[in-house]
Amino acid sequence: MKKKIPYSTPDGYFEALKRRLSDIPAEHRTQARPLGAKWVPYLALASFFAAAVVLGNLFLSGTTGRGGATEDEIVEYLIDSGTTLAQLYEYNF
Repeated sequence: MKKKIPYSTPDGYFEALKRRLSDIPAEHRTQARPLGAKWVPYLALASFFAAAVVLGNLFLSGTTGRGGATEDEIVEYLIDSGTTLAQLYEYNF
């Protein structure tokens, strides 16, 4: 029993294919990318995260332009709130 091949190619197809492929310019076969183009998405992502960290820090720290309460403000607050020395010593201040 002889096997029948269901598909066939026209005569000279592969020779013509080689010629047609060689006619395509080399610049169209491969896409040339600039040297740093591979790293651009990674650098963009890294800069986004760095900006998010910096802005998050600024937002969460409550940038009022002051480093905190002064000693005089703390003393005034404790006097106004009626805090005694015994209470301060109890909390080891």
